[in-house]
Amino acid sequence: MSNTATSVRIIEGGKWTLSRAWRLVGTGLSFALFGIAGLVMALIWFPLINLIIRDKSKRAAIAQLSVHKAWRLYIDIMRGLGVLTYDIDCAEKLRNCRGTVVVANHPSLIDVVFLMAFMRNTRAVVKKGVWNNPFMSGVVKACNFIPNLGDPEKLVSDCADTLNDGFNLCIFPEGSRTPVNQTAVYQRGFAHFTMKAHAPVMMISIEVSPPTLRKHEPWYSIPVTRPHWKIRFVDVIETANNPAYEQGPIGVRKLTDDVQRRIEEEIQK
Repeated sequence: MSNTATSVRIIEGGKWTLSRAWRLVGTGLSFALFGIAGLVMALIWFPLINLIIRDKSKRAAIAQLSVHKAWRLYIDIMRGLGVLTYDIDCAEKLRNCRGTVVVANHPSLIDVVFLMAFMRNTRAVVKKGVWNNPFMSGVVKACNFIPNLGDPEKLVSDCADTLNDGFNLCIFPEGSRTPVNQTAVYQRGFAHFTMKAHAPVMMISIEVSPPTLRKHEPWYSIPVTRPHWKIRFVDVIETANNPAYEQGPIGVRKLTDDVQRRIEEEIQK
């Protein structure tokens, strides 16, 4: 299988059991629910908030809380359907952090759902495709998420302002899901706005076993056994008043390398 072909489709083999067949049905139902819920929130709930609440910041806060609650319910519905299981040791840390850049590796499609289901007062940087997606655009815009539309300077400024206002940012430095059988490459964008805002970096490791919902993998590629998400707190790096992470190319590179090294060390344990 070519690692460079974007058309790669990973289809799981192995024996089909009643449990596995049900997980196929449950996964399909879960994705349908996600799309329907996104449309309902975008077409009904968020416009209703806009009519009732005039203050933009309050509207965004309610929208963010709505997404937080909805995504927590969503992962528990998937667990209830028997589609997956999960174990998280950092729920309280995620819930209580403020003005923090939460950085994680990105092995599966729903990593952001897991993290933001346990985080409050959180924004995310979203790609242009998500920003314009009919199922997601209403949600991400109502929550005042930050679009990455190709202007690096504006993106760094917007993210630093968000952190200085006390909001958290959920970041996957790989940019997209980790390519199968390839080494992850962390992009340095998060280090620029982290140091600009002198914000702490909370590192989180995510492991999915057996792997599922990987890059170029269709949703119906159901593993033989039920997948389990293990979400672990790694460490916090304080960038404020830390000479190792001063603004500039050297500091940016060091912060990026240190974050990737610590997350990968945790995964390899």
